[in-house]
Amino acid sequence: MSYRVRFSVAVVVAVLLQPVQAADLRGYLHIVGSHSMRPFADAVADKLAKSKKVKRPWVESTGSRGGIKLFCEGAGADAPDIVNASRRMERREFDFCRSTGVKNLVEVKIGYGAVTLARLKKQEPLRLTRKALYLALAKEIPDPACAGCDTFVRNPFRTWKEVDPVLPDVEIEVLGPPEGSATREVFSDLVMEGGCVGFPAAAAMKDRDAAGFDTLCRTIREDGAYVRENPDKLADKLSARPGAIAIMAYNQYFTHSKTLDAVSIEGVTPSADSVTSQQYPISRTLYFYVKGDRVGKVPGLAQYIAEFTHDRAWGDKGYLVAKGLIPMPAAERKAAAGAAKALKRVSM
Repeated sequence: MSYRVRFSVAVVVAVLLQPVQAADLRGYLHIVGSHSMRPFADAVADKLAKSKKVKRPWVESTGSRGGIKLFCEGAGADAPDIVNASRRMERREFDFCRSTGVKNLVEVKIGYGAVTLARLKKQEPLRLTRKALYLALAKEIPDPACAGCDTFVRNPFRTWKEVDPVLPDVEIEVLGPPEGSATREVFSDLVMEGGCVGFPAAAAMKDRDAAGFDTLCRTIREDGAYVRENPDKLADKLSARPGAIAIMAYNQYFTHSKTLDAVSIEGVTPSADSVTSQQYPISRTLYFYVKGDRVGKVPGLAQYIAEFTHDRAWGDKGYLVAKGLIPMPAAERKAAAGAAKALKRVSM
């Protein structure tokens, strides 16, 4: 074999091995994704760091959608190893992952959560429905001056009492996450669409004009009634806005439950029981996704999966439950832990 041929082969081999070698050289686990799941990831990362066997994983809050995009952008060493997602990965995201070479994708179901509407304690009770929330927050709503009409107008409501006479005469002021947040997406799916579809004109549009239906039902007003805030700061922001409501993850509410009350939706308040049973209307399942082919190559990845799926972490009395994770039943945890240990590939 000539020198030129040997050199070419060496270059090709070096290029092919570069991602794995670079991942080894990085020396630590890189995690991105959901703001609301950050406390869980940090708690597990801290446990690993205390063992002094691996470096503390680098955890970033990017939002679920943004995190999945970063995670799926490539199989190279610079791309994250894990993404936290407070809703299941969508098919189009899964397909994007595969198109960039991220094919050995492992889904780890970790437990349950909920989108919670919270407000400061010691206020007049506020019992809401999905219909009331849609009417309070949508940019356009059915014309309230023309019952039975198919006309939609710019939202004129300024107080909850205008939305529904049984509600308090308090200004509508809702703090919530921006677009791209999974909490916002779940709220749009289950609350905004759920309230909107109760109006015949909107329901008729759903099959006829899906894009128009999405715009009509999911677009939130921009006149000050809804205030976009950093999801990590929502609880703190409420202290300066006594009459406001914040849309936040259940674990964020749980952490601040000494100062906050949860608003009931359709007569149900969020709790471990109401979420696990799916009685609470804005319940959701929490996941993280792993690049399975990096296990054994990226230091700390196997240990992170094992620690997170151990009962001392996600069990009924685990340290993640103390941070607001709603645990799965024991049999469900056992199945999820087994799938994670086996690095079972996700299928969609």
